[in-house]
Amino acid sequence: MKEVAAGDLDTKLAAIVERRPLAPLPCVTTGHIVSGNAVAPSCDDSDRSTFGGMHVQHLPAIRALFPGLSTGTIMLDNAGGSQLPRCVIDAMREYMERSFVQLGGDCAMSKRASAVIPRAREVVKVFLGGHEAVNGGTAGPAIGAGMGEVVFGSSSTVLCYELAAAYADARDACRDPDAAPVDLREHFAKKATARGSDGDGSLRDRLLARDRIVVCTAGHEANVGPWVRLALRGYTIVPWHVEPVRDVAGPDAGEVSWRPSLDTLRNLVNDRTLLVVVPQVSNILGEVWDMRGAAEIAHAAGARIVVDGVAYTPHRAPRMQELGCDWYVYSMYKVFGPHMAAMFGTHEAMGEIIGPNHYFLDSTAPYKWELGNASHEAAAGVAAMWDFMQELCAIANGGMAAAGKPGDWSLSPTRDVFDLAYSVIRGLEDRHTAQIIDYLRSKPSVRIVGPRHAEASRVGTISFTSTKATPVQISRHLGARDISMRAGHAYSKRLVEQLATDRGLHIDPAMGVARLSLQHYNSPDELALTCAALDEIV
Repeated sequence: MKEVAAGDLDTKLAAIVERRPLAPLPCVTTGHIVSGNAVAPSCDDSDRSTFGGMHVQHLPAIRALFPGLSTGTIMLDNAGGSQLPRCVIDAMREYMERSFVQLGGDCAMSKRASAVIPRAREVVKVFLGGHEAVNGGTAGPAIGAGMGEVVFGSSSTVLCYELAAAYADARDACRDPDAAPVDLREHFAKKATARGSDGDGSLRDRLLARDRIVVCTAGHEANVGPWVRLALRGYTIVPWHVEPVRDVAGPDAGEVSWRPSLDTLRNLVNDRTLLVVVPQVSNILGEVWDMRGAAEIAHAAGARIVVDGVAYTPHRAPRMQELGCDWYVYSMYKVFGPHMAAMFGTHEAMGEIIGPNHYFLDSTAPYKWELGNASHEAAAGVAAMWDFMQELCAIANGGMAAAGKPGDWSLSPTRDVFDLAYSVIRGLEDRHTAQIIDYLRSKPSVRIVGPRHAEASRVGTISFTSTKATPVQISRHLGARDISMRAGHAYSKRLVEQLATDRGLHIDPAMGVARLSLQHYNSPDELALTCAALDEIV
């Protein structure tokens, strides 16, 4: 499959603006995926450089959507949090000015406010592809439709802790039903005859028999620590480490890469495995890993899989059906939104356990997972992500206005807009990534930590070390020139400590790595200035 060619893109963008039905899109959001020890192409990347260059002319208009880019600071710490589009800021301000009232009331203002969180759920559900029908079910973003549900939390860390606690609570309730809270007792009474995903008995038997959790240690601590702590509650935590592999094909042929092996995962799971927990992309290595392959291995053993998509979603729009995961979590403040996170769970996975909110709440509703409720004003910002996606499509289509005004919810969010907008995002980011990778590869003192190429199996999160300066020195040097970047372990401390055993990477575990993380709104001139600043120190 090929990416969208220039002429095809114009036609598809125009169709989105006019809201005409679209033919199915070519592959625009997936690229090479790392599977086991080989890199296998999932679509043809021959048009990638042309595709990226096509949108450079639109960069001034795209950058004008982000007020934070007018400060003069060069933003290259985007993996820690993206900039906010004006429409997202306006939506949050508008909510606080005109809808700041308790939800569930009978007055017009409360009714208007009460529509915000459901709209935000719909936007996120379509963004994740969770609205698609599966097994003959009903498609759509509404609660009960699609593959599963979306819940909100203050951060991915919080959501992962809630999910881990929910599994442990369910197991404890199976061990001692009399001591279980009333909502858990009622839940298991309803599920008394339900079968586990492996068909080996009741849900209660399954939760008691499966006491092993396989945790990939290459992830952000947000999706590692919560599961490791379950050892205190009787679970066996099985670490799944990255391994050094010498690539025999692809753009890094002959180079040693560090990644988790699917062959190793097959040996780690068994009939006692409850969950496999893994990041889709490492926020240090920047490589896209094969979630479908991991999910198939987990499911073959009767386990479920929890995917951390935090480092993936700023760069590509995921599709739950393609990934095959049971749970998916990401941080919206890294995807052009406010400081908030979302978790998607399939109907089957969510049906096994219940959230931690008050015992008298409907255990099947997303609100059951949202302690203290989701931030209302932040949800307004999340809903406005749809407006931003339409703005990107309109700019790429020569400034033609998108259908509907900002905040117009008369139209349901549709996946074609996300796909086309992310094609713009990716086209620009791929170009930026190549610019930085090419520069770093030209420096004898620099070692790139992660893929040494800008092909589709990596995103624009680029870590490196230098024999001439420490990561902290590099960060301070660039910071003095108003260039924002990051030095350290980026909350992937376990991974950095393991990578430090590879002497060729020149990593001091106490110092970590230097990291430049790109977004589509960065400009070639900014990157040229960054390279000039790096020239002074590396």
